[in-house]
Amino acid sequence: MPNGETNVNPVHLERVREMLFTSAAEGLVLVDRSGAIRMHNPRLLELFAYDEGELLGRSIEELLPDPFRSSHKHFRQDFNARPAKRHMGRGRELFGKRKDGSVFPVEVGLNHFTVDGELYVMGLVTDITERHKVEQALHQSNAELEKRVEERTAELAKGARAVEIAYQREKELNVLKSRFVSMASHEFRTPLSTIMGSADLIARYAEGPGNEKVHKHVQRIKSKVRDLTAILNDFLSFERFEQGDVPAAPEELDVVHLCISLIEELRGMVKPGQVLEYDHTTDERTVTLDRSMLVNTISNLVTNAIKYSPEDSPIRLRTSVHAGCLSFSVIDHGMGIPPTDQPHLFEPFFRAQNVLTIQGTGLGLHLVKRYLDLMGGTINYTTANGKGSTFNVTIPSIHKHP
Repeated sequence: MPNGETNVNPVHLERVREMLFTSAAEGLVLVDRSGAIRMHNPRLLELFAYDEGELLGRSIEELLPDPFRSSHKHFRQDFNARPAKRHMGRGRELFGKRKDGSVFPVEVGLNHFTVDGELYVMGLVTDITERHKVEQALHQSNAELEKRVEERTAELAKGARAVEIAYQREKELNVLKSRFVSMASHEFRTPLSTIMGSADLIARYAEGPGNEKVHKHVQRIKSKVRDLTAILNDFLSFERFEQGDVPAAPEELDVVHLCISLIEELRGMVKPGQVLEYDHTTDERTVTLDRSMLVNTISNLVTNAIKYSPEDSPIRLRTSVHAGCLSFSVIDHGMGIPPTDQPHLFEPFFRAQNVLTIQGTGLGLHLVKRYLDLMGGTINYTTANGKGSTFNVTIPSIHKHP
């Protein structure tokens, strides 16, 4: 006997083939060219709930649901004409029909062979009920998910539309607010100017001894007119910042002349005994900045110092110029700002807890910060043991508007 060969009993091989056929976990069926069932294994009978011997000789179409039988005959004829190993129903669902008429999903694999010129087709039938349930559940889950996505998308679209409408309304309200602030500012200025002019005339007519009370009331009128004018200016400046309407026009300025002139204007606001002091500490005194922004910045800081300092106290403005860079400090001996309030100093409409009884809008320091941002400047605040305030400002000489 040649090496590598073994003596295999043909009877044993036949029994092995029989066992493979009968013990297969899937249904096996053998049909001839006409579609008649010639052989099957026990698993096929179990799948379709038939008894032994009931299927032999019957048409394979009897194992299909009624709607599929006629079309299956055409498929079978096409397969007989061009037999090839394949999976039936690729891309579509297949179903089997049990003896009791119940239907279940199946998967079928086909193979063929020829014996003595006769074509036979072997079918491997798998019950895919559980897989079909999982696929159906997955399909239903996907459908529900798609539905929820569509509903959510519709909600988002509705929400986006609502946001757009709200945004348009807000724009309209902002336009109306801007118009109102501008109109109110201009409309109030005229009567305030008239009141101030009349107060000046009353003061002139009341010149001379014995009219001290008249002069006292005239000064009170002028003080309140200046307060109202300052409030209007703050609101108008704030609105311009909100609208981005604050253009810069740098020009060469003499810091000393500008500050002396400003201090003289502000002397009319001081309380009894308050003294405004000014000194410039360097020989260099020329910078290139926007006059209006610089005046508003210094004016707001000095005005705050006057407002929040007691009577009979000095308020100092100190300036210096180094290499075209302006630095100045405003120093007072007032009530100072509590440490808990200091982080919020430059927020709009913020007022420290210790000044709530004093008239003010809470915009002054916010506007200072906005002007300094436009000029590229910085500001910081210090206090000595909670008494008095010092604001230190540094501004580069030539700035660029953002």
